[in-house]
Amino acid sequence: MARWFLDRSPQRGIPSVSLRRLLPEAQFVGCHDWQVSGCTADTRKLDPGQVFVAIRGQRRDGHEFVARALEHGAAGVVVEQPCPEAGRLQVVVADSRSAHSRISQALAGDPATCVRALGVTGRRGKGATALFLKAILEAAGDSVGVIGQSGWSDGVSDRPAGPESPGPDGFASMMAAMVDRGTENAILELDDRTLDRREVDGVTFEAAVVTNLGPDEGANRETLMARRRSFARLAKLVESGGAVIINANEAEADPLGSVNLAARRVTFGIDRLANVSAAIERHDPSGSTFRLRGFNREATITLRLGGEEQVSHAVAAAAVAWSRGVAIRAVVDGLESVSRLPGRLEPVVVEGQEFSVYVDQAKTAQALSSALNSLRNLVVGRLICVIGAEGGGHHERLRRAALGRAAETGADRVILTTNNPRGDAPDQILDELIAGLRHPGRALVEPDRRSAIARALADAQPGDAVLIAGKGRHTYQILNDRVFPFDDAEVAADWLQKNRSASRRNSA
Repeated sequence: MARWFLDRSPQRGIPSVSLRRLLPEAQFVGCHDWQVSGCTADTRKLDPGQVFVAIRGQRRDGHEFVARALEHGAAGVVVEQPCPEAGRLQVVVADSRSAHSRISQALAGDPATCVRALGVTGRRGKGATALFLKAILEAAGDSVGVIGQSGWSDGVSDRPAGPESPGPDGFASMMAAMVDRGTENAILELDDRTLDRREVDGVTFEAAVVTNLGPDEGANRETLMARRRSFARLAKLVESGGAVIINANEAEADPLGSVNLAARRVTFGIDRLANVSAAIERHDPSGSTFRLRGFNREATITLRLGGEEQVSHAVAAAAVAWSRGVAIRAVVDGLESVSRLPGRLEPVVVEGQEFSVYVDQAKTAQALSSALNSLRNLVVGRLICVIGAEGGGHHERLRRAALGRAAETGADRVILTTNNPRGDAPDQILDELIAGLRHPGRALVEPDRRSAIARALADAQPGDAVLIAGKGRHTYQILNDRVFPFDDAEVAADWLQKNRSASRRNSA
């Protein structure tokens, strides 16, 4: 039997794992089974003795780097097609992305066997649903770790998230950290891209909830079908007897309930027949009141977050709790304890300022409209909006005109800037934002985000409100392949502090 080893301490106490056990459908070239103690899909991170997994990406095909990986000391390769340059130490699989995830989880000690993994996906509301669910489980006395887009927690300590998805090895190591802390539950927020890249294929979920499918600006039926296929990947990872939880208010979501016949189909909805449902009595910018149905008794819940959409996210979390048999008292206490969403309308406060400043992670027209409408009911003066669109290709380009139109409709003053251009030309992003404006001459265009924030704050008068949208808690900016530190709240606070100091000196 060939043995692939890593010349250092075994990862997380696992000396090696059998690829034959992990990948029984694979074709093994050279021997019946190989043992592996480390793997990577990036030759730049390859340690001698590790396995290199060749993954086909949007820009480059990992199979092109097989020879380089071997030169850097790879003991062998996992590929999707036989590679003559790899010699006889290779495992041929149908899906190397999935194989990478399964190997990563195994090397981390299969943490999903030690924590109860709960997946949250959907077009919108993943962060809110995860936060509501965490609050419910903690009210029930459980410890909870979360891996989300704005950060992650091992159940004890909160830590920032990077600009991209953690990747298979990142998910595995974060979940293993939860095991080390004795955390009982792991909530994973998963978008369609993460699922399409099969980054959690090695995780067995106790439950998975799909908050919604859309619709989304620029989305056609083909896009919605692709989105449903992505979310179906998560449903298939739910263990036998687990729960796949879907939105009864969306007819397009119904097939997801039968994707995994070994799992239970659970529904949630607003004013709709479902396992767990809500009847809204009141909702406004200050919060909502609704009757929660489906548990052993009906309960009235008062949310401290405004908007009907937040009610839907709360009920989605309640449906996960219902599927696990959590008592309704814990559900009520948990939902009512949530007072704010990280990265959503978070205030920036500096002593002495005469106008309000908020940061919000809104990147879509619907999210931006919701944020602006919430502020409109609170501000007595003008509403100034700083907004930039994401880079990232065709999918993001479809959103830009609608995003610009939402800013113009909801704000009195619009400043267009960059967010994370990535590989897209900033001028093209700005042109596509401007294309959505009915009165483009009234908007200010400032490509430099720091300068755009400064212009907005300098323009603000007593009683106004400034919304800096697009990032929320994300503290970076991505230009091409480079990542720079950039924190909207910090930039705004620094400007306010310096401006206030300058004003005092001038007054003196």
